[in-house]
Amino acid sequence: MQPGHAKDSSTKRRVEFAASVLLPFIGLAWLLAEHYGLVDHWRGIDLAEKVADRFDESYATDASLPVYPEDAEWEPTIKLIEEYSKVKWPPGKKPQTIARMQAKLSEQEGGGYEWTSPATPLVVLFRRWPKNTGQAIPQEDWKIVGSIGELHGWIEQSKNGLHFLFSDCFMTVMAGVLGYWLTRLNRMRERKK
Repeated sequence: MQPGHAKDSSTKRRVEFAASVLLPFIGLAWLLAEHYGLVDHWRGIDLAEKVADRFDESYATDASLPVYPEDAEWEPTIKLIEEYSKVKWPPGKKPQTIARMQAKLSEQEGGGYEWTSPATPLVVLFRRWPKNTGQAIPQEDWKIVGSIGELHGWIEQSKNGLHFLFSDCFMTVMAGVLGYWLTRLNRMRERKK
């Protein structure tokens, strides 16, 4: 055996070991992180969920509070809107506020249960809008980008898309790695016979 061949064989064994041990470990770590909400936290999806939940409320003290660029919830929520809404920003206008319109249907019962229609429009304003003032804003300074129900749907769509890309595709790769190793073990057994 030549020295170069031994070195190549050693490197190949290390790569194969890393693939066979690290890939399942990475897959398990990802699944656990996804299950316990760490992936949603890293991506800011948990913050967008807080906005959607807040927009679902019509009677609580912080019900339907707008979101501004300096808020932690701004970035993940505006990303979802830009990715999933069909509405495009007018040229030269920059979003300044995410809010929801007044609900036509809402209800409150007892000590805490409340419901707001998921069809309540979600709007992006191209100006700063103070909290729930009812102040008239010219039509050119805001756009309906969806509804509260659609925001919840976009959040789920984002979660499912990432789950598919990593978990489902990763598991398919893992099945291929497992198949490779089983084939290799069978060949090694046949050579020893």
